[in-house]
Amino acid sequence: MHKLSLLILLLLLVSCSSDVESVNTDDYDGNIPGLWITLEEAQEFANEERKFILLDIYADWCDLCKRMQNETYSDAQVQEVLQAYFYPVRVDSESDKTVTFLGETYSESDLASKFGVFTLPTTIFLDPEGEPLAVQPGFIHARRFEQMLTFVGTEAFENSTFESYIRNN
Repeated sequence: MHKLSLLILLLLLVSCSSDVESVNTDDYDGNIPGLWITLEEAQEFANEERKFILLDIYADWCDLCKRMQNETYSDAQVQEVLQAYFYPVRVDSESDKTVTFLGETYSESDLASKFGVFTLPTTIFLDPEGEPLAVQPGFIHARRFEQMLTFVGTEAFENSTFESYIRNN
């Protein structure tokens, strides 16, 4: 429990800026082909292959969510680390679409509420059983996101703080 609390605290403290510079969203389509899978698929695959689940909580109107898609998730190194350690899932914080999470049915908006999401975008790291490891609100630059993904994906959080991990890697 101490490690989980520490991981959550450290990811929140090392929060990357939630820059509010203007975002060109004219070419935004909300999807990166081949990156996202359904929550149900992620739970099945994560359990079988012992990978983590990453939830990207967003809304269509959110400029920082669009920026995260265009700049962070589209980064080749981020995609490489995501594919190595995670099953990424997008959750629309305003959608009534139903999803099943740990045997319970929720609307996507209710699922976002279940995790206490109040800032967009929010990234949630889940272990292979679907238990939350960390919640990171706000926009995250690609390099920092890659570091966070590797920190969780390699399970470095078991033996190190995020700050120490960053210093040593």
